[in-house]
Amino acid sequence: MMGHIEIQTENASLLAKVLKIEERDAISKAKIYQSKDKLLLSIEADDVSDLRAALNSWLRLIKMCEEIVEVLKNG
Repeated sequence: MMGHIEIQTENASLLAKVLKIEERDAISKAKIYQSKDKLLLSIEADDVSDLRAALNSWLRLIKMCEEIVEVLKNG
């Protein structure tokens, strides 16, 4: 099973750099790409529940990174 997420953010370049580190340690196969102001995430998992869990984990991680960037910008 494959899942793809595309997120438009002004922090795409920074997030891609930070999240690349997580790629190799992921339980499911994940690939991070960055194109201009878009962050692209491709996930491969064995079944639907594993894919859902991986998507949720990656989305939480991306959200947390975005929040940290905002705190650092405004701090």
